[in-house]
Amino acid sequence: MLTLCQTFSCTRNRDLENFIKDESKAISFEKRSITKTYLYISPSREIVAYFTISLNVLETSNLSKSTIKKIDGIDKNRTEIACFLIAQLGKSDTCTHLIGTAILVDAIDTIVEVSKIIGGRVVVLDAVNHTKVIKFYERNHFVRLETISSADNMKMYYPLYLDRELSN
Repeated sequence: MLTLCQTFSCTRNRDLENFIKDESKAISFEKRSITKTYLYISPSREIVAYFTISLNVLETSNLSKSTIKKIDGIDKNRTEIACFLIAQLGKSDTCTHLIGTAILVDAIDTIVEVSKIIGGRVVVLDAVNHTKVIKFYERNHFVRLETISSADNMKMYYPLYLDRELSN
């Protein structure tokens, strides 16, 4: 598996590359059931893309009461909200196809299946704070959590509860 992980290259985002190549991260987290990583492997046995998901907690001290209530669904005073996390999502430099949306949909579909069993209202992620990346997630129905951002990252959430409301 480690040899396969070494085939991934992403010069645009070294964090993505390091996560999959570093034995103490993706493989170790998987073995300890901290995260689950899903690989897209080419016929030539190279990783062309991957995503990593896990459980997480959204700290709400910087959010408005109305945002907390919307995300939590019950309590506007909640200080932490259980959520799903898309920890990593990206494609290799060798992948020339526009597959970002397909990978994101696979990640969300995987989380939706889990949420049908255990519940859960939102998916969060820390998007790289570049206009093109933020717009990609917004086109795919993620919402900015403006008060939880930095120069490097923008925290965003995907409202799973809207999917359920639409399907009922």
